[in-house]
Amino acid sequence: MIWASLRLQRVQLLTLLGVLIVGTGVIVLLRSSMVGAITSAQLTQCAAEGGGACTSEAQNAFLGDWSNLLQIARLLVIVLPILVGVFIGAPLFAQELENGTHVLAFTQSVSRTRWMLSKLVVALVPALVVVVVLQYLVWWWLTAAGTLGPRGNGAWNPVNFGIDHVSPVAYTLFAFALGAFIGVVSRRTLVGMTAAFGAFAVVRFALAGQVNRFVPSERRVDGSGQADGLRVGSGWLDAAGQDVPRDKYWPVTDACMGASSGPPRGQEEFLACMREGGMAKAYTVVLPESSAWLAHLYDAAIFGGFAVLLLAGTVWALRRQA
Repeated sequence: MIWASLRLQRVQLLTLLGVLIVGTGVIVLLRSSMVGAITSAQLTQCAAEGGGACTSEAQNAFLGDWSNLLQIARLLVIVLPILVGVFIGAPLFAQELENGTHVLAFTQSVSRTRWMLSKLVVALVPALVVVVVLQYLVWWWLTAAGTLGPRGNGAWNPVNFGIDHVSPVAYTLFAFALGAFIGVVSRRTLVGMTAAFGAFAVVRFALAGQVNRFVPSERRVDGSGQADGLRVGSGWLDAAGQDVPRDKYWPVTDACMGASSGPPRGQEEFLACMREGGMAKAYTVVLPESSAWLAHLYDAAIFGGFAVLLLAGTVWALRRQA
């Protein structure tokens, strides 16, 4: 059964192999060239430290040469899951149902369950391998750019978050399962591919950033602590260290900034004005960079859970086919 599935899906498998070989070769060559450019331009310290070390004109020249290529590399990892869902997941069973060849498969000595599982494994495992390998290679490339590349935007940057850790694997599982389910329900290959693309985009957009609320946050008073992290809130404390309600500090803030006539005051004058109004210290609420891995676990759990439900629905729908 595995051999039969391999033959039926040889076009998709050969395409995945080609993407893997070409992608690996291109990324390795580009990374090598980029590292050479960083070394020759004496930007090694800049890439490693950022900040004050990045003041030379060579930095702007480097960004002009490599910024777009690095963005394309990130885009590759972003679009891989949906391509798997549209071109591998959606046609997997829809093509059989549309052409009626599933009837022949159902009459063979192999059970329906084994037939379904064989097709799922043969289609999904190679796709996951390609996604994982290319994700790692892109991470390897972006890391070499250090603060000169997109990594300098932090782990909470929406695009960086979407290409890190286990999230791309979870998105791929979800996209594949979504495509397979819609393909079985619609019994039309083109309909399944189109609907899978739209549904995946809607779900990804709707759930973007939602896992952040499950990650423990840190309160940093007057800029204390490390500067890294995603800012998710802010406020003021009174002299006793208690939270000042928003409806009380906003009027004071507006008055101290001169909201009606623009903000003519400097930072020190503004803070002095706020203290006179009872606002002793400002604080920000952040999600630290070190907690991003936890958000990825939640992300994977959500999309992985959806994938399991969709695959179960696919099996159920297939078993009801005549």
